[in-house]
This record gives sequence, C-alpha cells and structure tokens, in this order.
Amino acid sequence: MSNYNSIEKVIAAEILRTNEDNLLANTICYTSFSGDIKNSGDSVTYIGLNEPSVYDYEGTVSYEDINDAATTLYIDQDKAFSFKVKDIEELRSTVGLKDSQMKRASYNLKNAVDSYVFGLYGDAGVTMDEVSATPQNVLQAIAELKQVLEEKNVPDGRIWIVVPPFIKTKLLLAGIKFSVNDGVNGTGAVGFTDELGCDIYVSNQLAKKDGKTMMMGGSYSSIAYAEQVLETQIIDRLENSFDTAVRGRLVFGAKVIRPDELVCCPVSDGENNL
Repeated sequence: MSNYNSIEKVIAAEILRTNEDNLLANTICYTSFSGDIKNSGDSVTYIGLNEPSVYDYEGTVSYEDINDAATTLYIDQDKAFSFKVKDIEELRSTVGLKDSQMKRASYNLKNAVDSYVFGLYGDAGVTMDEVSATPQNVLQAIAELKQVLEEKNVPDGRIWIVVPPFIKTKLLLAGIKFSVNDGVNGTGAVGFTDELGCDIYVSNQLAKKDGKTMMMGGSYSSIAYAEQVLETQIIDRLENSFDTAVRGRLVFGAKVIRPDELVCCPVSDGENNL
C-alpha cells in the first residue's frame, strides 16, 4: 500500500479551510472550549459564560465561581464522505480548486453542519410572529428582530442575523447592499452585510416548518459549537476494483446556551413588487 499520509493531511486541511471561511456555525457560534475531541461521543466544556453579579458594596466583597456556569457540549454528530477516484495524483492536484471532488465534499459537510445548527431554532427564547416578507416590510421585520435582542442587552456589535436568499432579495430591493465575506483564508462565499447595524449573513440551510423558513438571529454567545476532523483516509485499490477510495469524517456538536439571546422569526416569500 502506498504512503498517502501527505495527501490525507492536505484533505483534512481543505475541510478545515472550507469550514473556517464558509461554515456559519463557526462564524456565529461560541467556539472557545476546553477539552480534546478524539471521537464521536466525546464532550467539551465551556466555562466563564455566567454574568458577574453587581451588588451594593457595604465593606465586604464576595467572589463568584465562574465554573458554576460551566456548560458541557456533547460531540454527538458524526458525518462522513467517501468516493472513488481513478488517479490519486489528479485528486491531489485539484484539491482546493472550486469544483474539485474534495471541495464539493467539504461544502457538503459544511451544509450538513449548518443545517444541524439552524435546526436548533426550537430552543430560541423568542419566536416572533410569521412575516410574509416584501421589499416594503423587510426592514421592519429585521429591525423588530434586532430590537428583541437589544432589549436583552445584546449590543449592535454582538448581533447576528441569518436570512434565506429570498430575504436577501427583499433587502436588495429595499436598497441594502451585500458583499461576499471572504473569510480567514480568502476563499469564503457567504453573502454578508452590516449596513443595518448588525451582521447579516445569507444561508440556504435555514430550517423550514409548515412552508415557512425559520430565520434566526442571536448574540455571538447564544449557541456553542465544536468540531473535529476525525480522520481522512486514502485506501489503495479497493477490493474487486482498480479504483482508489477517499473517505473522511467530521464530528461535531452544538447547543443553545443562552436561549434568551436567540430569536426565531418564521418568514415566507412575499411579492417583490415595489
């Protein structure tokens, strides 16, 4: 069997680069944790998430234990990909290219993760009334969602909102400009705007229920997320085949840790008439 250690590392790095630049779970979630992820079923701990109390000083002080706010997140999601190739060197040369097999596998993993995270909408502390979005009312809908978070003392610079593509269209028609968030490595492709005083991202992975898309907004501390590329492997010459196999696994977990700082707004695609 050939030594494919170097290309396995390249494949793992490609998955991580894609997630750094395009995975909204990595962008909007709280990701500072302690602990190692070595397998599905492991857990990590988030500490220091409590709000320090303010009290009247009367000559003595008392100290809070930040460990009281420790939150355990279980890595209970396990996703894999596997495909066959004729020429492993051709695969090596195309890693990183826009439409390569590895890039598509990385994007599909990213979509699975974002779908899972946005599926947590049911744990939001507030679910707003349904909005049939149009260019005339879309700014009001965004402003009211933002207001809910501001009333929970989430400042502008700590608010994110993830909208579906049809809400982006309404915002564009209402005069809001979008750009592409290039990400850490300059390979991002996420629609983004901060023209409304908060960070608004575009995703096609938002959950749907009863024909409505569950638009979400929150603080950057409302959801905890952790991931690990568990393994990538090259298998030389499959049984009964001359092909070589490529496979990999990503394990992850997510949890709403501050539901009062997470809002869900069911939206539907209304008319685009101005």
